[in-house]
Amino acid sequence: MKPDTFEDAYARIQAATKTRTQTEIATLLGIKQSSISDAKKKNTIPDGWLITLYRACGLEPDWILYGQKPASRREGFAMAEGVPGVHETAHEYAAAPTRTTVYAMARTDPETGAWQRESLESIPLIESLSRPHLLVVKMDNAGMEPVIRHGAYVGIDCDVVRMRTGEIYALDFPGEGLVIKRVVRDLEAKRLSLLADNPSHPAQHLPLETPGITPVGKAIWVIQEI
Repeated sequence: MKPDTFEDAYARIQAATKTRTQTEIATLLGIKQSSISDAKKKNTIPDGWLITLYRACGLEPDWILYGQKPASRREGFAMAEGVPGVHETAHEYAAAPTRTTVYAMARTDPETGAWQRESLESIPLIESLSRPHLLVVKMDNAGMEPVIRHGAYVGIDCDVVRMRTGEIYALDFPGEGLVIKRVVRDLEAKRLSLLADNPSHPAQHLPLETPGITPVGKAIWVIQEI
């Protein structure tokens, strides 16, 4: 999908942050005002803006770039549509849920260090949450809170392994098992950053083509307590 024009994305940023001038936005982003003009000439929103706006304001990268709702999943955000949830039709409720296996994240192969599937439990799953190659895991840490809480069930679409900046992916991390992080691919610096939404957890910065780290799929839904 091709992103919207810079002007459209910039207008969304202004509306969400309630800023009116380039000076105000530059201050919010921690950049020089001239950087805004540079981005406008290139007709692109830099990845660094997306990360800053997500962390500081809770703005979703897909909303900024493409206008895809919700604008934010952060509780109390003025432009959010309320507490995020799943919307099913009456037909979907009529179908009985099927039970799906939930796997642990930390199990690794003692010889290779690669992640291994270890069944924990099974949960009922409605049809609208299913995918042809769906993996469901139980989050075993607080690194992605508040978006994904410790103990949440996370749905991973294993057909989506091409990583896009700002999205959340499950990665097979040698020796650690499965990790769930927000990724930033910096092509200029040839660096892959793995970000935790929880500010108390540090980011990891790796070479873009780090051997052994394999994307398993994209996080597409979360089931957790409010």
